Amino acid sequence: MEHETDKIHVMPTGDTWEVEDQSGDPLAREADKEDAIETAREIAQKEGISTVILHDGDGVTEEVPVASEPLQPKENP
Repeated sequence: MEHETDKIHVMPTGDTWEVEDQSGDPLAREADKEDAIETAREIAQKEGISTVILHDGDGVTEEVPVASEPLQPKENP
C-alpha cells in the first residue's frame, strides 16, 4: 500500500457498515457504525495509514481521526 495516499473507508451497506481499502476491497463488516469506525481505525494503525473516511450514504464524507497510539480494548461495564 502507498500509505501516504491510502485511506480506509467506512460506509453503510444496508443494515451493516463495511470497511474498505482505497481500492474498494472489503476489509471488514460490522453491525453498527461505531464498531466499523473502531475497526477501520485499528486497521489504519496496523497498516500505517493516517486517514479514515466515513461515508454517510448521501455523498457526505467526514475524516475520522486515527489515534497515534494503539487503541486500548473496550472495557466491559
